[in-house]
Amino acid sequence: MPTKVRCGGHVTLLFTVDKSTRLKRSQGSTGAGFSIQHGVQIEGMLHRRDDHALPTSAGMTPAVHPKPPPPTESIVHVVDMDGEAVEDTTLYMDFIEACRHATLVRSHEWFELEIMLECPTSQGFGMSAAGLLALGMFLHETTNRGTPVQYQKIAHRIEREHGAGLGDVLGMSVGGVELRLSPGAPGWPGHALSFSAESPLLLIWDNVEQRHTATYIDDPDWQRSITQAGEQAVGVLSSYPWTIEQWPELLKQSHRFANASGMLDEPERARVFSAVEEAVTHAELQDSCAVRLCMLGSSVAVLPRHLNEPCDESMLMDLAKRVEMHGFSSLLTKFSPLNHLD
Repeated sequence: MPTKVRCGGHVTLLFTVDKSTRLKRSQGSTGAGFSIQHGVQIEGMLHRRDDHALPTSAGMTPAVHPKPPPPTESIVHVVDMDGEAVEDTTLYMDFIEACRHATLVRSHEWFELEIMLECPTSQGFGMSAAGLLALGMFLHETTNRGTPVQYQKIAHRIEREHGAGLGDVLGMSVGGVELRLSPGAPGWPGHALSFSAESPLLLIWDNVEQRHTATYIDDPDWQRSITQAGEQAVGVLSSYPWTIEQWPELLKQSHRFANASGMLDEPERARVFSAVEEAVTHAELQDSCAVRLCMLGSSVAVLPRHLNEPCDESMLMDLAKRVEMHGFSSLLTKFSPLNHLD
């Protein structure tokens, strides 16, 4: 029987860049964001070869053990949200090999996987992290080895080796609306707090423009401006208990971060932001909805200004139709629930 798992994505609203250590598990970011329900779905099967048992002769095991055959390569098919095949599956193959190296996967085991992305890539929705965490969930469920946090730690390391998200895995490991207080992999050295939120929200992006995380975190000038703005915002947010009452302050600090870091100065990103803000105002939603940049894509999220007054789903759908007339794409989703490391 095939096994099916899914993991939602993640949106970062503000962050710092910490690559001061060479250890991938310790690299990452402090910051804040939220997990979403749409993400990555995996369906597949675990296969086991029969040749892992030692051969016998006349009921006796030979004294010299033959060299075991090399592992069978897993079969991985990835399709994007439009149903188009994604040719590069290196991210997932590297994760499987890392789990094999950690003895979470045995040499005689291989996987047949169908991976479906529910959000666009390189738009700040944490698709690489969601894919890795979903794959970790799949391996854990099919092999019954290890703990969830072990797979999360490997996912964080593979993300860093591929130059992808700094804090997505850590944020998604706790779910909800998170504040990342220490950079790094979940469990240790990374540390994050979160609270639950329930509301629909609208993601909007420019299909023409894509931004890879490495474009910013590998540039010294961007590192400096992002980290200075992020540290100031995290300093404010960490001054009080991280509860639902902090949501308005998070909206305020994320807006300040977007300006102070220089993110909102980029024409392509500013164009999406301005167009969506104008559409929100035209729909008379500005008192109930806020527009915030999704780091680091050419994308925004339309969020409730007050979590005790969720956004009206039908109004968000009307807003989606309006922004799509400007050539943008959109996705109606929700906050994901809280997670537990173990």
